[in-house]
Amino acid sequence: MRTKIALAAASLILAGTAHASLLTNGGAETGTLEGWTVGGDSEPRVDDGSFDKGIDPLSGNYMFLGGRGEFGSLTQNVLLGGAAANRRAQVSFWQQGLEQGTPSDNGYVSLTWRDLNGSIVGTAATSTLDSHYGAWQQYQGWFDVPASAFSVDYTMHFVRNFGLDLDNFFDDNALDIFKVPEPGTLALSLLGVAAIASARRRRRA
Repeated sequence: MRTKIALAAASLILAGTAHASLLTNGGAETGTLEGWTVGGDSEPRVDDGSFDKGIDPLSGNYMFLGGRGEFGSLTQNVLLGGAAANRRAQVSFWQQGLEQGTPSDNGYVSLTWRDLNGSIVGTAATSTLDSHYGAWQQYQGWFDVPASAFSVDYTMHFVRNFGLDLDNFFDDNALDIFKVPEPGTLALSLLGVAAIASARRRRRA
């Protein structure tokens, strides 16, 4: 019961700090690479579903495509609003590739944390997604934010494993930063949730 109350309190606090994704053009819906810096040799670009028959955008009219080459990347630097402790980052994106066996062309996302001077203070990466069964697969994960981080490089990595084309696609990238509640705040929230639960039990009785 206490575990359920703690989870409920934490969920309420995080919900109260939720906001829209910090990424610009996370789903390529501008029809361009606005907000993104291209890396690698495959020249990643925006696709409307015409590159590989049967692979259409998850939502909207556009998605990100690997291109043609061995590897490619799209990076966006996001300001975090200053340094602070007790922050967590939530990363979400969707991936799909052309059916080419296992592994097919696939991809992952990395985070590079930078301090006020642009120096790297930490890195993290998601697992590699290799959905090549005619359906999109979603990744969702949480990462600790270094206390000294002022910004983060969010990078989509496109990896070729078959042929010359890099048939890996990303769509609907999202990055959110949440402040983890201090122990005192969490304790007060727990008391509040417990009081509500107790009041409900009394009414039922």
